[in-house]
Amino acid sequence: MDSIIEQQRQAHEDIERLEQAIVDMMLQDLSKHRYKLIREQKIDSLLDQIQTRSKLILDLDRDESGLRHVEMDSIAEHQFTEFYSRLGDIRSHNRRNPDVAVHPPEIEYVKYIRNPEEIEEQQKARMARENALAKSEDALEIPFEDNLPAEQTFVSEEDEHRLDTMFSGEERLGRYVDLNEQHELYLNVRGAQRLSYLDYLAQFTKFELYPRKLKTSLQYAAYLDSLRGYFDRFFARAMPLFDLPKTTAEAKDKFADAWAAGTVLGWEASDDDHKLLCTVCNKKFEKETTFNAHMNSRKHQKAAARSEDGNASSDKQDAQKQAGDKKAEKEREAAWSESLIRTYVLVLADKIRDTRSNVERRQALTEEERKQEVDEEEPEFEEDNEDKDEQIYNPLNLPMGWDGKPIPYWLYKLHGLGVKFSCEVCGNAIYRGRKAYEKHFQESRHATNMRRLGIPNTRQFHGVAAIDEAQSLWERIQKEKKQVVASTDTFEEYEDSEGNVFNKKTYFDLKRQGLI
Repeated sequence: MDSIIEQQRQAHEDIERLEQAIVDMMLQDLSKHRYKLIREQKIDSLLDQIQTRSKLILDLDRDESGLRHVEMDSIAEHQFTEFYSRLGDIRSHNRRNPDVAVHPPEIEYVKYIRNPEEIEEQQKARMARENALAKSEDALEIPFEDNLPAEQTFVSEEDEHRLDTMFSGEERLGRYVDLNEQHELYLNVRGAQRLSYLDYLAQFTKFELYPRKLKTSLQYAAYLDSLRGYFDRFFARAMPLFDLPKTTAEAKDKFADAWAAGTVLGWEASDDDHKLLCTVCNKKFEKETTFNAHMNSRKHQKAAARSEDGNASSDKQDAQKQAGDKKAEKEREAAWSESLIRTYVLVLADKIRDTRSNVERRQALTEEERKQEVDEEEPEFEEDNEDKDEQIYNPLNLPMGWDGKPIPYWLYKLHGLGVKFSCEVCGNAIYRGRKAYEKHFQESRHATNMRRLGIPNTRQFHGVAAIDEAQSLWERIQKEKKQVVASTDTFEEYEDSEGNVFNKKTYFDLKRQGLI
């Protein structure tokens, strides 16, 4: 068993290595969101280890058992005797275990220095070089480096698998929030406004729109608990380094002051609350007519008479007081949950705004376009063992045919697939070849974007890809239509009984005046 001083020294060394590992990871310039998120989770794990070792050092410094003090006195009084005694213990341990491998602690922390993106690029380059050598007919038999172990980084397969199962498809690894479940609970709350998911994302923090009477219901409490719990879990998954306890404590202090002053949004105290309160029956009324009817009722008059005579039941008064305190506690808990959710939303304002934009954009996409978008944003580099030896050589990046092979170059030139056309209306989408470009004008994506611009997707706009050109053409068409309508009054001719010929406008003007 190590001595107390050795345990403290080892804990201090571990803390220094953990801090250096955090610095090494923070200095890495990462571009992929996946690796950045794994890095934050790793740093959060290392910080927990630092706190654990720091707590161990403090416990050993307190020396509640007194062993550290005894050990220090022994070393001070018998320096050389203690030194050679411990040296003998080390030698005897090595003689008993001569084959035990020594693992330097530096090896465990080397993986935090390597950049996973650079290692990934090196592996791709090595695979491309080996494939080129394998296909070369004149290549010599050079031993490949397949058997060499891959350099380890802080990103492991377990981390990537856990990351894939940690987020839903809508969250996109923490880029957006997924409040579909909370939206369903919101729709089940009595008195809630029927909102679409897109409108709900813009208004779900406007709790002041709910009447206070409904905020004490079980459905509303379950809805707030679900919303608050989701944000707590989202911070832990997508923002592990965010100081959530500090934010919660600050929000709690602000809420306590606002609640005492009666200025919490949606729970403001008013004079009507005291005017419509029956102190004898311990009841609060929302309408003045109901309050006046209660004051004139026999039940209230009897309770007032008993209160004046001093014969009121103390048990009943205690029960009414407990019921009032319980209701006030429910209201305070609901108000605190609303205030905390507003604080969370302020922190996540950018992600919620991006979520609304993403939901609005994805509503205009087809199912195939959504799948294609997922494949493009999160490419998976997987190797198929069966086709590993039959990789297709395609240096010109030609499109694939029906047989899974690149189409002939002459066919590529015949269809003009080397010419790329862009459409500004479709978000600067690129189309390869004139045929695909002409075809997309009749597709739903182009038609939807034209409707958003307030322009019908008619044959007149076929071939117009710029937004400015489409708007100017639409203005010119509308102007020409107005001119045609105005000119119809002068094109038509009318003849009176005397044979005089007038245009339509002049004829009806003279006829209304009774001149013809």
